[in-house]
Amino acid sequence: MASQWGVVEPFIIYLVEGRYFLYDANVVSHVREMHRMCGCLTGTLPQIPQQNVFLGLPLELMTEEAALLVEKGAGYVVDDVKSHERGLKAMMEADKQAFLAAREAESVREMQVLLKAAEERKKAYKTPKASSLKDGDDGGEDGEAEDASEEMEEEPSSATVFDPDTKPKNSRNSQDISSTALRYYPVPSTSMPLYHKPLPPPPLSSLAPVPSKTSYPLYKHLHANSYFLSPGLRFGCQFMAYPGDPLRFHSHFVVTGMGWDEEIEMRDIVGGGRLGTGVKKAWMIGGEDKDKPGTVRTFCVEWGGF
Repeated sequence: MASQWGVVEPFIIYLVEGRYFLYDANVVSHVREMHRMCGCLTGTLPQIPQQNVFLGLPLELMTEEAALLVEKGAGYVVDDVKSHERGLKAMMEADKQAFLAAREAESVREMQVLLKAAEERKKAYKTPKASSLKDGDDGGEDGEAEDASEEMEEEPSSATVFDPDTKPKNSRNSQDISSTALRYYPVPSTSMPLYHKPLPPPPLSSLAPVPSKTSYPLYKHLHANSYFLSPGLRFGCQFMAYPGDPLRFHSHFVVTGMGWDEEIEMRDIVGGGRLGTGVKKAWMIGGEDKDKPGTVRTFCVEWGGF
């Protein structure tokens, strides 16, 4: 199945240290549109490690979200570290050389763009401003502009030093200049281009398993009833249940999944009910009926008198 984002299922869900991630923005948009899963953006800028408002890729999925995607056949989980190691070992030398050559060519293109921009800036500085060419001026400004232009011509610039088409006095040829120029080698966000080729999903025996959790039946039940679910840690629960997209709706329930025979202390019922009512929601608990597999029963607790 493909969406407007050009994503073909099944797609890869990356397992890293027991957590499930999506690195492709198109896949993230597809999952939100087609599967009503929002996840949590966890990416930060390298120079702003304390960034906690506007986060970016990768998107982290809850264990229940990853399990449901795998169950529906929309995605499959791959251990990122093991896949990387296995791919490097199986990579042919020709593929490695081709990758390095493409990386070198991209670096040269980037350097040429920088040199061209530097040359354009230098030309712009040499051109006198229109304000200094007005009729009737005594020539003072013209003289100053010409002097400034001459000074800039005499001063060496980074574009002149690294420009392959220019031959400085203390250099043998332009090829030596270009080889000593500062190169930038763009590093891809994933190692997939290095060893991954378009292949069908790996056999089931090599896929990373998704652990089963007590809360999964309740998550699946609410998701099947068109609810959007997100982590509920900040409200002291497992999930937040929204009747529609969280960007448009407030959540209606704070949700906690439990086992069928799991005992609940009275103070937990009181605390959950007061908490849900205090944030203008209802506290929902539920679990799978052990006598009727696949059947989930839910109960809502609200505190009166608030």
